[in-house]
Formats: sequence, structure tokens, C-alpha cells
Amino acid sequence: MAEIEHIGSVAMGDSSAEAMIAKIAQVATAVGFQSGEPAMEIAGMIVSSLAANPENIDRFMAEGTELLLNGAVGFENGSLTYRANNGSILSPSVLRGKKGHQQ
Repeated sequence: MAEIEHIGSVAMGDSSAEAMIAKIAQVATAVGFQSGEPAMEIAGMIVSSLAANPENIDRFMAEGTELLLNGAVGFENGSLTYRANNGSILSPSVLRGKKGHQQ
């Protein structure tokens, strides 16, 4: 029997995990193309936001780009650091603070 690698609590090879990764890539590619930004950066923002707000995963799978448009998925809603326009690497909590959002 082949071993299954685990990432967090998601087993690799799980069809729902594969579907989620495919959806992230699809949305990131479309948004990246339309915005002129790298799709990999958009994919990272999506992963960061969904990791911090797993309650949005089902909505993301159903609605895709809508969550980027309504602000549910964004740098300030994430859990991973990001590169600011000035080149600094910041925590999302810094951006939340600047926007007056709760930490």
C-alpha cells in the first residue's frame, strides 16, 4: 500500500484537495491575466486568506473570483506575510491596522 503524504490535515491524493488546488490555480490564472499580476502571487493570497478563514473554503469553491471582488479574500485577510508596494515584507495584521480592521 502506498504511503500518503499529509500537508496539515489534508491528505494528498484526496479528490477534494485536488479540486481545491485546481480551483485556486484557475481563479489565480484568470485574475492574474486580467490584472496584469503574476498568477502565483494571486494564488498565494488565496491560500493565505483561506488558511486564516477556512469558513470561506466552501464559498470559494462555489463562487471563485467573487470572494476577491467582495473583499473576503485579500492580503489583509490572510495569515501569511506579503510584499508591500515599497518592497517591505509585512504581516497581514499591519495592513489590517492601517485599514482600521480588527487584528
